[in-house]
Amino acid sequence: MTRALAVLALFSALAVPVLALASTTALAAAETVAVPGSRPAFVSVSQAAGLLTGHDDTGAMIGKVALDRAPAVPVVTADGGRAYVSQPELGTIAVVDLATWTRGETLTVGGQPFGLALTRDGRLLVADWSGNRLVEIRLADGAIRAVPVGHAPSAVVLSADEAFAYTVDRESDAVSVVDLAALQVTETIDVGRAPFAAALAPDGRRLFVANVQSADLSVIDLRFAREIARVPIGGMPYGVAIDPASGRVAVTDQEGGRLVFVESRSLALGGVATVGDYAEGVAALSGGVFAVANWFSDSLTLVDPGGSEPVRHVPVPEGPRMLAVVPQ
Repeated sequence: MTRALAVLALFSALAVPVLALASTTALAAAETVAVPGSRPAFVSVSQAAGLLTGHDDTGAMIGKVALDRAPAVPVVTADGGRAYVSQPELGTIAVVDLATWTRGETLTVGGQPFGLALTRDGRLLVADWSGNRLVEIRLADGAIRAVPVGHAPSAVVLSADEAFAYTVDRESDAVSVVDLAALQVTETIDVGRAPFAAALAPDGRRLFVANVQSADLSVIDLRFAREIARVPIGGMPYGVAIDPASGRVAVTDQEGGRLVFVESRSLALGGVATVGDYAEGVAALSGGVFAVANWFSDSLTLVDPGGSEPVRHVPVPEGPRMLAVVPQ
């Protein structure tokens, strides 16, 4: 399937929402390659290749495992032992053991599971793109709850205390604030056009939202649940990550193949790095380094603004789209 057809298939097919949870094992043995004893710094999902790959802090691949059709977004447990990967075309979530690089169970949630988040107490939050809902799965026993949010939620971000979740509702041009105890929407915050991704500031007070069609970055003050600024980025802002040490915000420009930096306090632009074609997911690694997935270049770019080698490109399997940091 070409990348263009993959885009159409991912966002045009609608599945019936199902409030059920089932566990199955993979029917076919997944191809697994791993470096014994190695712990990845981050993981990457290659959609066209159908792979989850693990990388050290230089970007070198140290493990991989085959997934099902068109995997999308990964998230990693706090102990770094497991990854969960959404598979929107199938309405499922793949589970991967990162110590052995083997497939575990497959969670079936229905709809089009896309963005994911994990709580410290073992709940998996799932943004269901076609179901317009946030799904909560209690991993210990499979109990499931769901709440309606805005249209086409693409991402979900937890508050610092994990009392709230924020869904990025792409077709509503809004962010929904969900009280996780009551599992109900308490606020809806307007942002730019076609928001897709978001990242929480290290102090937990601001949420930064990348708006694909309005070419800007919305800044939300979470204390007052309102947008306080729009930072012009240009092109098509797609992914966003924040370095926890410096607070530097990094935004991928999908159209321009750029990584744009924003200072989190002043909101001033702080430089631009050229990455690869169709830059999408971005992750903040240790030491102020950012990793970017370049969908059309079949590469990752590691950007180190203060390093001796500020930009480094690493080839990866076809169609890398989203990344997740592995807690160390």
